[in-house]
Amino acid sequence: MLSQYDRQQLELISSRLHIDDPDFARSMRDGRLRAEPTARRWPFVLMGILAAMVFAVGVLLVAVLFMIAGGLAFTGVVFWYRAQVRRSPKVRVSHRRIPR
Repeated sequence: MLSQYDRQQLELISSRLHIDDPDFARSMRDGRLRAEPTARRWPFVLMGILAAMVFAVGVLLVAVLFMIAGGLAFTGVVFWYRAQVRRSPKVRVSHRRIPR
């Protein structure tokens, strides 16, 4: 059981959260978190498409240098993306309802 002081502090945090970011507070109350923004993914997708196009041009022109450059660039994009995903905060979502 929480002390009176702890309950007051939790209420204060809750009210500040509702004022600062009501959508986030609502999603936390309902137990559903907002989806990850896709804005961080588009540079990886764009670079991956560009690297694949360089590789495809290399295959069409039988240019080994383009194939190597495209393959290395695509591999680099994949590893860079995976490193970014690992560094992002992990969030556990509980599917049970929180009583109000």
